[in-house]
Amino acid sequence: MSMETLTRRRGPDRDVKRPAASGPGDRGTLRRAGRILTPLAYAAAVLAAWSAYVALADVPSYLLPAPGDVLDAGLKLVQDGTLWPNLTYTLRNIVLGFVGGSLIGIALGWVLWASRTVREILAPYMVLLQAAPKIAVAPLLVLWFGLSLTSQFALILLLVFFPMAMATMLGLKDVSEDISSLGRLLHLSPWQYLRMIQLPAAVPALLAGAKIAVIDAMTGAFLAEYLASERGLGYLMVLGNTSSDTPLLIAAVLITVAVGLLGFGLVSLAERRLLRGRR
Repeated sequence: MSMETLTRRRGPDRDVKRPAASGPGDRGTLRRAGRILTPLAYAAAVLAAWSAYVALADVPSYLLPAPGDVLDAGLKLVQDGTLWPNLTYTLRNIVLGFVGGSLIGIALGWVLWASRTVREILAPYMVLLQAAPKIAVAPLLVLWFGLSLTSQFALILLLVFFPMAMATMLGLKDVSEDISSLGRLLHLSPWQYLRMIQLPAAVPALLAGAKIAVIDAMTGAFLAEYLASERGLGYLMVLGNTSSDTPLLIAAVLITVAVGLLGFGLVSLAERRLLRGRR
């Protein structure tokens, strides 16, 4: 067989189109889709198992209502206008408590970092205060400050300031000696050194502490409302519990979880934006 014949026979093979290889953009899209679809698939599986268990085991509604009953209770809260005043009340307390506790924690963390004497005096008491069960501290705050916003904010501040103080102290310790020497060579004032060198270097630690603090702020707000409030998502839990309205109770719990995930997600988004250039 001649070479010309082989060439003619192999020629059409060159025109066969091969599938294009997926590029980095396609792989990134698949990863993002997987991050979204995987939690949704887990949630769908949990709901299906929940619904099947209630139906097959014939569980009474006051013990474990079906997912549809919980959804109806949540929709009723929206339709009759009960949800929004209670939700905004809780969100306001969380935001104010988180901001106030963060500012106190950052200031206290700087003092603990700057002064060894203060650190040796205050650190043990801070640990003891943090180790005390908050469900036991909350009634004391109600006793001291009454059924008011003061007792609620005091509980949130107690929960938020500690992780932010520890994160600040650890973040300030991470400033390298070379950067510290640069600050001394530039003759920066203490305030300039803190603002231009220390705080930017401590941002990763502060954001890590903020992830814990935002969940603690949510926990403090709900606990305070559960014990001493007539408004808020915690109050809705009390209302559902005392009236044996289990669908309302579970709906309030799920809304609470959604609020916590929202707060954590916002801090995580801020972390990705602020630390994008450092990775």
